Amino acid sequence: MMAPPKPSSTAARASITPKRIVVVGAGIVGVATGLHLQRDGHHVTLIDPTPPGHGTSFGNAGSIAIGSVYPTGSPGNWKQMPRMLVDPASPLNIRWSYLPRMAPWLLRFLAASTPGRVEEISKHLWALSKDAMAAHKTLIDLSGAHDIVRPVGWLKVYSSQASFDKTADERAVKTRRGVNIEILSADELRQLEPGLSPRFTHAAYEPDNGFVSQPVKLTEAYFKRFRDLGGSWVAETVRRFDIGPDGVEKVVTDLGMHACDAVVVCAGARSHRIAAMLGRAVPLDTERGYHLNLNVTAGPELRRPTVFGDHGFVLAPMRDGLRLTTGAEFAGVDAPPDFRRVYRMLPHAKAALPGLEVEVTREWLGFRPSTPDSVPVIGRSPEQANVYYGFGHGHIGLTLAARTGELIADLVAGRDPGLDLTPYRIDRF
Repeated sequence: MMAPPKPSSTAARASITPKRIVVVGAGIVGVATGLHLQRDGHHVTLIDPTPPGHGTSFGNAGSIAIGSVYPTGSPGNWKQMPRMLVDPASPLNIRWSYLPRMAPWLLRFLAASTPGRVEEISKHLWALSKDAMAAHKTLIDLSGAHDIVRPVGWLKVYSSQASFDKTADERAVKTRRGVNIEILSADELRQLEPGLSPRFTHAAYEPDNGFVSQPVKLTEAYFKRFRDLGGSWVAETVRRFDIGPDGVEKVVTDLGMHACDAVVVCAGARSHRIAAMLGRAVPLDTERGYHLNLNVTAGPELRRPTVFGDHGFVLAPMRDGLRLTTGAEFAGVDAPPDFRRVYRMLPHAKAALPGLEVEVTREWLGFRPSTPDSVPVIGRSPEQANVYYGFGHGHIGLTLAARTGELIADLVAGRDPGLDLTPYRIDRF
């Protein structure tokens, strides 16, 4: 029997039987998924105690990074880990009190960091990310968010040949997948970003990436269109699921009960807790990411998000200020923030843009939902036929949000998603 057609027309979408769907999570992944489902004619409710786009989605570096196909775990990364853990300026930090708790995740992470696994994982990530910009364009056109996303690419700069060579394997893997990378000379770098310090002599530029100039505004634009189509959001916390013979029948929260025909879990770093309520254990941990919002009072312009490879931080010229993001900290979701490492990057940021003068206007901490193999969980639950998962995107939640929403909407409608979702199943671990 042929699968139903893609919803490329009003008639095709009208042929879908409407369902009552609860999406747990109102970050960029949950909102994009909800918009796709609502567009298909379903009755969708987002459940999240935090307003749409104001959780982890709020504070990323703003890149729709279609070239992000190199996993966090790699031979080069884990070999450097011991040195990085004792360096107070390192972009990686594991709080020692948390280490026993994350040990099972860490063992899986190391197992996924071999050269063979890195090659395999990069293929799975590329299968998703190569269509990520097109997927966002669909939602940008639908929501009228064209002024929020700019085609300025993603730049990585280095101050020496030795520093540049440390990321050679990453570039080689990306090139094998088909990522468009331009290696820039010092003169070409000056033309692209004239405000950068002349000490940066090497650069890699990925021109096909998009830049979201204020991530929360993109989520809010998607959410507005979702709401205009009849979708709703409730500021509640999920407590349990009432499960019958055909799957989840009701989502029970701290403030209400929501009858449903299907549930989608897009709860970010807390998705493993939601999945556990549904009888599925999943090795999800949290890479805590920090940013400082900087009001620029003097200094040169930065035109695009830029990674400073020597020190592992990013500067991104957002609408509300220059955003300094850095590193990954493993300490769970409940430990208090520690902003010392991100503040240590401030002098390096000022040195990178000579003459830069700033005042800090925001300190922010977010929680990246990270699987040990850097591959998100996307697909139907093995336990309940009416439960779908879309989480674990790590550093590329913004990148893959719209594509994840497309795939889940296809599954709910019984359409062929056009992609083998086996590598992304929740029971792969």
